[in-house]
Amino acid sequence: MKPTENRFFKKAMERASHFLKNRQRMSGLLQSAGSKLKDIDMGKVNVSQFRDRIMVMVRMARAYINGSYRDVPWKSIVAVTAALIYFVTPLDLVPDFIPISGFLDDFTVVLWVYNSIKHQLDDFVVWETEIKGELRSLD
Repeated sequence: MKPTENRFFKKAMERASHFLKNRQRMSGLLQSAGSKLKDIDMGKVNVSQFRDRIMVMVRMARAYINGSYRDVPWKSIVAVTAALIYFVTPLDLVPDFIPISGFLDDFTVVLWVYNSIKHQLDDFVVWETEIKGELRSLD
């Protein structure tokens, strides 16, 4: 099943634009995503690639809401936000309290969104790297 056919992801897509219009809700969402990543038992699931990808999505969303990066289509930032909502919501297609398989649907949704907007995420990483380089040169 594609994430777009998942009723829980569809609901997350509907909620995403409301989150993007409310900085406080977005900040809470980004904080929850970071906390949930820390809680995943690395011994049970190899999540290093997933962790890297979701962190790029979190950083892009943070840069978008603080106004420092807006070079991303609305549809893409909504998809990123929806993936993060899906990730932090414990009751979805496969509830997160079910060991290992409870996170597999989260991983699938996040990786699907990541891969569907990979070009925009790659552009963001390039921008982010350039900004960090400029800041270092000011020191």
